[in-house]
Amino acid sequence: MDAIKPDLLTLPWPTFLTIISGYVAYHIANIGRREHHKTGDIVVSTVVFGFFAAFAYNFCRIVFEFSLVWSSVVTFALAILLGAGWATFGRRIFEGLLRKSNVTHSDDLPSAWIALASTRRPATQLTVKLKDGSWLMCDNLKRFATSPNGPCVLGAKGDILMYVTHTQSEIGVSFFSAPDPLSDQWGHEITYIPADQIARVDLRREP
Repeated sequence: MDAIKPDLLTLPWPTFLTIISGYVAYHIANIGRREHHKTGDIVVSTVVFGFFAAFAYNFCRIVFEFSLVWSSVVTFALAILLGAGWATFGRRIFEGLLRKSNVTHSDDLPSAWIALASTRRPATQLTVKLKDGSWLMCDNLKRFATSPNGPCVLGAKGDILMYVTHTQSEIGVSFFSAPDPLSDQWGHEITYIPADQIARVDLRREP
């Protein structure tokens, strides 16, 4: 609570709700993409999402004559749905339109790694080459979909968490099965790979 300025708490409830809802929608819409955002990007995005939140709140209050509580609940829920919808469908459709119209082929991300990590399509297989020439593989990521940390984690700094099912000492040598990461007795074993040890990453996704 110390981080919240006292003057913010004195704002009218519709204004306070608009700001909070707008930021929540921005946060959800840009999970995994916010590291390079500047203050101006955050403010403008919050205002844009907040506009829809303010519209929803006033619509509920004036047209449907909902109570303040229910209007607030609907507004906040809409903000969550807007953020999730933009992250899941909106951004991909918008970027597709920009590419097809030859406006730009950039996705406005600072690195290809972030683009790889933020893609929503389900991944099916992950293979990592280490700088010592060896390879680590998870041959079926779906098998670990319900495991802690999900099937894998592509860290913002380039590091990786993965369940290793196969290993290869060097190119040209067959992959060998590693000890099963899933154990009824010992639990799920996940491997952390620092970014400075990774030479290459191959990731398969569903089309």
